Amino acid sequence: MPNTQVRSVKSTEDVNRPKRSPRKVRRVGLSLLAVLLIGVIIFLLIPSPIEPAKWSAPTAPSFEEAGPWKQNNKLSSAQLVTDAPKSPEFITFDKEGQLYTGDSDGKIYKVAFDAEGNPQKAQVFADTKGTPNGLIFDANGNLIVTDVKKGLLSINPSGSIEVLADQVDGKPIYLANELDIAKDGAIYFSDTSNYDSVTFKEIAENKPHGRLLKYDPKTKQTTVLLEGLYFANGVALSADEDFVLVAESYHYQLTRYWLKGPKKGTSDIFADNLAGFPDNITRDEQGHFWVGIFTTRLSFVDQMHSNPWLARTMAKIPQSLLSGASAPAKHGIAVELSPQGELIGSWHDPEGTLYGVTTAVKHNGYLYIGTAPGGSLGLHRVLLTK
Repeated sequence: MPNTQVRSVKSTEDVNRPKRSPRKVRRVGLSLLAVLLIGVIIFLLIPSPIEPAKWSAPTAPSFEEAGPWKQNNKLSSAQLVTDAPKSPEFITFDKEGQLYTGDSDGKIYKVAFDAEGNPQKAQVFADTKGTPNGLIFDANGNLIVTDVKKGLLSINPSGSIEVLADQVDGKPIYLANELDIAKDGAIYFSDTSNYDSVTFKEIAENKPHGRLLKYDPKTKQTTVLLEGLYFANGVALSADEDFVLVAESYHYQLTRYWLKGPKKGTSDIFADNLAGFPDNITRDEQGHFWVGIFTTRLSFVDQMHSNPWLARTMAKIPQSLLSGASAPAKHGIAVELSPQGELIGSWHDPEGTLYGVTTAVKHNGYLYIGTAPGGSLGLHRVLLTK
């Protein structure tokens, strides 16, 4: 008897349940498909904000083959120095051996070391209220800073900030990025792009908008040395100061501008077809150059460069939706180059604990590693072995 009642109830529910018409379901599906197709057509018909230049990027070096690019785990043992700066773009030291680095929120930190070389708690040295990237001390003990938002700055030992240059030839310095200082006090620095911000559209467009600039502290004048650079980034002088290097991140190369000799005033390629996007450049006591690779090559970006239609289409997508497309690969890498531009070796963290590398600086037996937003957090160092 109870089973019969249950069946009766179920039967009643089945009778009262409204039935979906197959035609109605089909109409709804077709309507959604039509809306989707119309949206796609409208998106494709919208004019692109760029007219990209076609470029066939060279095949990236292999990390598997024997040679200086071969993958290793030399960076995997990195130890945290401080997590106060989340994104320590560049690293420098004063005469007392104290470390200085900036963060993307405008703060510049100072880190002292005890007698055993252990880092102490980071202290805020100054706040530019901008985004300090490059920073190096001049002969007078002032910290010279290239700030993406503020221009070329000088910060005295007490933390007071002076703007040295924010214009050149009557036009703004758009993105002051990295720098080096010559023995005569001249400051060489990069103006990354006249896009006025780092944007995926510039990668897609594949046209040169960067510059290499020089500031003369005697005349307080800024001049343009090189134009037409593909995302001008790291800057470093040679040991003899006969040339200055500038990284062109978006074309995987370092460009050399001659300051002395028969080639003075001309430029050439110092190192090309790097296995990623070169960021900052430092020089060690041997005259070798160390380059942080922010990310290994992104195959999609290389494909986009060879396909202008794809580049035009991608440039229509809002920047906020493209952060993943240009995010650094979780593979940390820094490279060492000879004074002639030959690759000596590469340092890797294929496990991705340390990635988004911007800077590699040799100091007192360690290789100090900086990163940028999108990469791993905090400032690290790796013990150098002979």
